[in-house]
Amino acid sequence: MQATGQLKAIALGSLACVFFSSTYIMNSFLASTGGHWAWTTGLRTFFLVLLLTALLQVQGKLLPLLRAMRQHLLVWMGWGSVAFGMTYFCLTSGAFFGPGWLVAGVFQFTIVAGILVAPFLYKDERAKLPLRALLLSVLILTGIALMQWSQKDGAYSGEQLLWCVVLVLLAAFLWPLANRKLMLHVEENSLQLNAIQRVAGTAIGSLPFNLMLMGFGYSQAGLPGEEQLLSVLVISVSSGVLGCILFFKAMHLARTQAAALAAVEATQSIEILVTVVGEVLLLGIAWPNWQGSLGMLVVMGGLVLYSLPKRQRVQKRAIVSFEV
Repeated sequence: MQATGQLKAIALGSLACVFFSSTYIMNSFLASTGGHWAWTTGLRTFFLVLLLTALLQVQGKLLPLLRAMRQHLLVWMGWGSVAFGMTYFCLTSGAFFGPGWLVAGVFQFTIVAGILVAPFLYKDERAKLPLRALLLSVLILTGIALMQWSQKDGAYSGEQLLWCVVLVLLAAFLWPLANRKLMLHVEENSLQLNAIQRVAGTAIGSLPFNLMLMGFGYSQAGLPGEEQLLSVLVISVSSGVLGCILFFKAMHLARTQAAALAAVEATQSIEILVTVVGEVLLLGIAWPNWQGSLGMLVVMGGLVLYSLPKRQRVQKRAIVSFEV
């Protein structure tokens, strides 16, 4: 890959992460304005399904996806509910107990969590648990602890911050677990589905779970207001569609070179910075103190180190990545 191609991949990855950050910023906004978490969780996936199915219909790829899903519907419904139901429930709920930048920082642990769940999923070389991943997990968790500690005298109580971290860490494990189980299903059944089809299939499979959530939201708070509907639509378009497409494109451009691929993966660390800047500018929160800032730097540094290639050569392969 030429230098211009690498720069293009990194630029696309960075832009994608700006769009991904909208999830954390808008969740914080909805938490502060009283939008019910069940509506936020359910509507995000509902809008995502409408957008992605329309896109696939235009491309002529919707029917092949639905045929593939029909063969093993319970698999798609089960793991889809985990990925686009329980994960978003934890993220949305976490926003009620802590600032969005803390949620963004803690959720970045999902990059390492994907490696930590591997021994429970695979029976080949992918089941190996690298010592490097374990050591970097400790480093990233140290950064998370610093971020949490920085808020001890702030607007959130210690108990609220603990709930925030626990819920988001749970989401960080559920997300790669569900995605890898579905990718294994696709692999074992030799299904010819591209990345966008897999994301759409996961979202469609989660619809029963999310419809129940929306029913619960209606019983508790009535219909969502226009402000909540618009905010969730922004999340769906920005993070679910634009962010995913741009990140897939960046990973595709970088797929043949380890250094370029690592650089694209490392761009995910800027989500923390984008989120805190967005909350400061749009929601008027104070910039985190030195402990919080140091924690963010530690987490971002850990993610960059984790993304560094372990070998100089990478054979040409297909790269698949799901983002919230």
